[in-house]
Amino acid sequence: MNYHSIEWHTHTVHSDADQTVEELLKAAAKSNYEILSISDHNTLSAYDEIKEKGLTTSVFLLHNSLEWTTFYGHMLVLGTHEALNWYDAKPADIDLWVKRNKEAGAVLGVAHPFELGSPICTGCHWDFLVRNWDNFDFIEILNGNSPQEQLYNQKAYALWSKLLQEGHHLAASCGRDWHRPKKETENVAINYLGVEQLNEEMIKDSIRKGNFYVTLGPKWEFNLSSQEKHEILMGATILQGTYHLAVKFQNQDNELNRQFGETIKKIKLLQNEEVVAEFSRTNFEEELKIDVALTRGPFRIEGWGSFRGIPDQRLVISNPFYVE
Repeated sequence: MNYHSIEWHTHTVHSDADQTVEELLKAAAKSNYEILSISDHNTLSAYDEIKEKGLTTSVFLLHNSLEWTTFYGHMLVLGTHEALNWYDAKPADIDLWVKRNKEAGAVLGVAHPFELGSPICTGCHWDFLVRNWDNFDFIEILNGNSPQEQLYNQKAYALWSKLLQEGHHLAASCGRDWHRPKKETENVAINYLGVEQLNEEMIKDSIRKGNFYVTLGPKWEFNLSSQEKHEILMGATILQGTYHLAVKFQNQDNELNRQFGETIKKIKLLQNEEVVAEFSRTNFEEELKIDVALTRGPFRIEGWGSFRGIPDQRLVISNPFYVE
């Protein structure tokens, strides 16, 4: 399984960004993103411009995405067949709008749930009453530039962890919320999506399944397999038992965070959101291979280390396997 860098939280002059569509496409290619989606606020008009002008890019483009921007929260709507009217959304009926957006073929995620809301940013704080979190495909836990420094992202991570403990199936994502070029002093987080072929339906299917991980730079080849050596992908539901885990570190393949000197020092295994094992980098070189006995509940791994001169940072976050 190949994992591809993907950014789906982006904006252009078609909503509130400083960058044109063409500038965004060029910047994504220069940064070595492999997949890109444009998610302007409540409009798909950027895709009309791409078609009308015949704009091309070396980055695979996931079409027809938007950030569904309401008074009560922002929701990423990826690969939709229809831009639904945001104005009718009410605080208690988000489950209805999730259903309607999914019927339009979209993949759905909560954007920056704890960002400051009105009057600083209307609707940026998530105030919808969600009755079933399983209806969402992902929640954004790292938003914006230098996201590890933002308190609102720490709150989003805590919410995601709590929802996993409660038994929900929900992936975690990052999003640049890309409105303009980042400063040289800023870093970003990156999603790496597992997909066999770069086509729109397979990309959407992998996001729905939660087969991706979030990183501040480091890449890894991450494999969980059964005793029969069948590969199991993130987001899968599996039975309790013993599995083989292999984690192999890879060189960073983009130009986004290279200068910040990230180094993974240890791997943490989490079961039911509690750390059940920890492996120091001094105990293995480039690859960790172990057997893990999994009990009921979500299982995932994290890579920790130094970043921007600060030790003990959460650098890589896998999405869960769900053990029954």
